[in-house]
Amino acid sequence: MPNRLRSTGGFTFVESLITFSIVGIFLALTWATVNFLLIKTNEQIVKTRAHFLAVEGIEVTRQIKQTAVNRDREGGFYDSIGSKNGTFVLVKDGDAFSLEPDNNPEQITMTEEPYTTYCRTITFLEGDERVKQVSAEVRWGDALDCSKGEDMIAYSTYLADQTNENPES
Repeated sequence: MPNRLRSTGGFTFVESLITFSIVGIFLALTWATVNFLLIKTNEQIVKTRAHFLAVEGIEVTRQIKQTAVNRDREGGFYDSIGSKNGTFVLVKDGDAFSLEPDNNPEQITMTEEPYTTYCRTITFLEGDERVKQVSAEVRWGDALDCSKGEDMIAYSTYLADQTNENPES
């Protein structure tokens, strides 16, 4: 380009405006990407905690069953699990857990997440007294009442009475 058409004193106003626009667009895209990744990471943390709480509910129910069976081999399963139908919450008394019938779900808050409250319920479906289907449900998502939250994770399993070798007796 001939020198008479090009400024030798630095960038023109239009060149500077185009440069700042390109840098601004790059920064805006970077900010949006980082913000999106932070939101998705936060959502995944909440889902992972809910998953842990649901699995913990099932495991504590197994522990309640096994502790009762160990104390009373013949009637332990029926007293702890087999006679239950409906929705229960886990109640901790010292080191021991128990299942209490309650219409209000157990509310769990994490110190690392003061903005999220989880609600956990343990449900026993009606059926055979020797084999019970148990489900742990964890909800979150509503700031005022987590039991109304739309987000949910549930796990289900079967617990069986294995204390009697002869099922016909």
